[in-house]
Amino acid sequence: MNFQNPLINVSRMLVVMMLLSVFAFAPVPAAAAGGELTHELNDLIAKAETLKSGNEEFPLQISNTDVGSDVNKAFPWVYANELKDLNNALEFARNAMTPTSEAIASLQNAIVSFTGKIKADGSDPYFRLDPGPGKVPVNITAPSNVWTSRTPLDNRVPADFAGGTYKMIPYPFADSQGKSDVLQINYVHNGKTTFGGMTLQSPLSPSVDVPAGSNIEFDVFYPKSAQGKFMRWRIRNAGSDIDSYLREYEYNNLNPDWIGSFNGETWLLKHTSITATTGTSSNFILELHGENGRPAETGMLLVGNIKITAPDPNGVALPNVVNKENQSVVTPLKNVYNKQNGTFMVGTIGTGAVTGTRANHYEIFVDGNNLKAESTHPRGPSWLKSVTGEALSGATTTPGVGEYSFPTSSYQAIRDSGTPGQYKSHAHVLAWYNQAPAWMRQMIPATLTLGYNGTTDYYGLGNGVTTTVKVDKEMARRVQFNHTMYVMRHFLTTDTKYGSSESRGVIPIHSWDVLNEEVHESRHSETIPADPNSWRQSLKNTNWLSAMSDDLIGGDITEHYIYLLFKNAHIAAPNAKMAAAYKANYANLPAYMKLDGHDNVGSIDAYIVNDPPKLTYNDYDISNRTKARTVYNMIRAVNTAWLSDPLYDGRPLIEDMGIQGHDSIGKTLASDNQYAMALYASLIDEGLLSGIAYSELDLKAPTSTPGGGAVAPAVLNVRQSDALGYEYALMYKLFNRFAPYIDHIISWGVAGSGWQGSYVLFDSQSNANAGYYGAVNPDRFVLGHSYLEDFFKGEYEKLQNNYAIDLGDLGIYTPGNGETNSLTATIAANDSVTPGSTFAAVVGLDSVTQSVYAQDITLSYDSSVFDYVSAAGTNSNIQVLREDTATPGKVRIISVNLGGLAGTSTAVLNVTFGVKAGVQNTTGIIAVSEAKIGGSDGTVTTAVPSSKTISVSAVPQDKTALIAAVMSAQTLYNTAVVGIKPGQYPQAAKDAFQVAINAAIVVRDDTNSTQSQVDGALAALNSATDTFKATAYKSTDISGKDGIPDGVTDVGDLSTVVTYYGKNSTSANWTKAKIADMNNDNKIDIWDLAYVATNIK
Repeated sequence: MNFQNPLINVSRMLVVMMLLSVFAFAPVPAAAAGGELTHELNDLIAKAETLKSGNEEFPLQISNTDVGSDVNKAFPWVYANELKDLNNALEFARNAMTPTSEAIASLQNAIVSFTGKIKADGSDPYFRLDPGPGKVPVNITAPSNVWTSRTPLDNRVPADFAGGTYKMIPYPFADSQGKSDVLQINYVHNGKTTFGGMTLQSPLSPSVDVPAGSNIEFDVFYPKSAQGKFMRWRIRNAGSDIDSYLREYEYNNLNPDWIGSFNGETWLLKHTSITATTGTSSNFILELHGENGRPAETGMLLVGNIKITAPDPNGVALPNVVNKENQSVVTPLKNVYNKQNGTFMVGTIGTGAVTGTRANHYEIFVDGNNLKAESTHPRGPSWLKSVTGEALSGATTTPGVGEYSFPTSSYQAIRDSGTPGQYKSHAHVLAWYNQAPAWMRQMIPATLTLGYNGTTDYYGLGNGVTTTVKVDKEMARRVQFNHTMYVMRHFLTTDTKYGSSESRGVIPIHSWDVLNEEVHESRHSETIPADPNSWRQSLKNTNWLSAMSDDLIGGDITEHYIYLLFKNAHIAAPNAKMAAAYKANYANLPAYMKLDGHDNVGSIDAYIVNDPPKLTYNDYDISNRTKARTVYNMIRAVNTAWLSDPLYDGRPLIEDMGIQGHDSIGKTLASDNQYAMALYASLIDEGLLSGIAYSELDLKAPTSTPGGGAVAPAVLNVRQSDALGYEYALMYKLFNRFAPYIDHIISWGVAGSGWQGSYVLFDSQSNANAGYYGAVNPDRFVLGHSYLEDFFKGEYEKLQNNYAIDLGDLGIYTPGNGETNSLTATIAANDSVTPGSTFAAVVGLDSVTQSVYAQDITLSYDSSVFDYVSAAGTNSNIQVLREDTATPGKVRIISVNLGGLAGTSTAVLNVTFGVKAGVQNTTGIIAVSEAKIGGSDGTVTTAVPSSKTISVSAVPQDKTALIAAVMSAQTLYNTAVVGIKPGQYPQAAKDAFQVAINAAIVVRDDTNSTQSQVDGALAALNSATDTFKATAYKSTDISGKDGIPDGVTDVGDLSTVVTYYGKNSTSANWTKAKIADMNNDNKIDIWDLAYVATNIK
């Protein structure tokens, strides 16, 4: 073991200093030395004592045998006699007569010596001593820098590079001494192709056989003006292409390690290291790709120090890790993390029957592709036309379920695995800029221009667009509305219209990605520094989606395509409140919602879902802070607007934020993700979001990883393995901190590898890897691998519960257990009110820590349920100065507190509301949507908002008469005999009577029916009863002596019928003639004659 730097090695041993126990030791007398040396010595004494004890997870074991048989050798231990030198050094240091400098030197040497004696065999995944650096890289070849152009690797790069040029130039920066020439790339994008670029090649000198574990390394010098212009490098040294992204460059780094000036601009430096392709390599290809969706532009980059390195063949290789425990024997991950124990669900990729690792460890599942539009909606409807009325290619199918292809069995198998409800499905995805069907992706907005132009009014091309056709807003909206209705209702209903059935049943979906990756890859890094509340200019505005908004895209947010996509999903899977709002507002709904039969005369009650899917926005690279802030701004904006929508259903428009989590092991990955988590958790605190999900979690091992880079499913060396486990431990430490806010974590791979060679929690043999152990017990894993502290410096400390997260202009955030002690504006009211009543809602302030002199409070309420009436202070010292009701569903109340207001929980306002006329049997929400509080010193504090759900009861109903009428009618029906004899009934009449009885029963049994509906049902049933009685066939004994029936049917009765034969209800003597109308059809005809004749005895 190398002990060149004793203090660094001490810091690597066993401990995380923030969790140290406090050890008693005799301080050095003040007379022994000066202050600084005394502090240094005291620190060394503390470290030595800590080294002797270990930490809370791994106390140092002391063996009193010759072979260590009395200790667990997997964990740190020493022989008892190996403590001697360290104890002697401590005693020497504490001796008041010892010169401080000598005490320090002695203790330093003792610490180094004792550190080297600590042993552990590495057999337990939770503990390892520093295994050493392994083989360090050495240079094996480099380009000769004789560069020539060549055919692009990616055919989207123009063959002529749109006029771009290249050349080798002397290193142009001030620190040029000893520096080699660099490759200058003068980039040109014509604004017509998907992106610009350039492809260059140079011979490698020498040609080599690149071994496994080799890396390509190079430096990129870039000006700050290049921000947003470039996407990636595509590199080839052997047979495969390798990508490295410029999007990740730090254009706004305030403290860069290197800065230069050239060509009148400030330049920064990025060192890149990526895994090389193995095999014979004689040529090096370097291809630059510009960012997609950009206008015509130019730019410059400099590239230098390109080389390929390989592990030193003379170095000591690190051993590979051996993962010993199969997934079938380790603790199920879902036993550690689940909603029942107050944490979150865990899941993985894959649909179909749930077995093996999926069944043992996970409870929620997703497929990466089978619900994307390209798969579910391959055929377009024949009604789809361009703005000029022309049909679109591929849109020729008869409208309806024939347009669709559903992966039904994949999700039905999840439903039917295990016990009912044991396993759940997450659906991915309804709308995305990629993998849309060709007929859909050709649609473009009718008036917007292509390419970002510095405003909100533009559109960008999604992937795979080769031809474009302009469509109007209504047509584009109809496409997405139908797509959402059919796909969601296929699973969530049994309606045959959507390809479902009663026999198949509902296939529940726990959560559903409505929209995926719609924030532009890099533009946020430009817009957020300029305006921290921006978001619209940072969107991709994918052509077939932005066509839904077209010229309204920068205006009313409720016309924005993102708002409309999520609104569609709320309608497709409505709760009861949405169904009621849809019916109440049907007359005002847009025409495209009514064209294709997705409701029953304005009712979507048949599609009510008791537990609708959580509707999610999903995106990647959320560990990038400007992108995380962009999505935060978007969610805040659309969800705030939704509160005032006539169709507001009590749920946030965007319910969950899905963070993909396709990340790489890195020095600050966990804390960068914590920043994003805090943003979205703060929205949950405000009621503007329901939850957070990590939807696609896996980790790459880049070349900067301790132990070197690796691509899954390759076996890791022990140092790489520990780094993987440490990073997963940090991430799950983060998840545990935010557990009250998290719905689920999905691992993007069951075993072996995840996305693009990333590592998941089980290796290719389905054995638990270090990532699994880090996830299951984060603290234990981190404390058992303290040698990695230098790489992950400060990360573990930032994830402790007492660490305050700095959100910049949004303030400091500290998550709790779903509760907060922050200043809170509360609202209290009765849980239930009666129709037509007025009631009071009391607005109060909780956790008031200083006197409050004024408050500016905005209340939002369901304007379809409640009317605002008035507001007054709760006492004479609280005066209401202003009430602003200009915005429907909102009231802003400004009030003052004469003499100040204090108290941990104090009522401020009595606000009177009324139940709207005709409203009953529903619920509504009244919320404090914003509250600003003024203190005595003029400071303004924003209080945490709150809300109250209030139910409106139904008007009491009197169903006594209806109940009796139903009983009487059912008895009559049951005793009625079908036939053509006197007193019998026609079958059709009896059938019609049963229909009338059933209609009355529906109203009788409906707890939501109104009194007018009850009265109407009673009147209808009474009328039906009378009608039915009148259909009974008459007695044929209609004549006799003196006109009185004689009790016998004979020719006299037949003669009477003959007498009136041919008469009808319009005849003058119908009053007498109708005695011969045997079947009550208002005419005397051959039927009546035959009827009497057949009854003659």
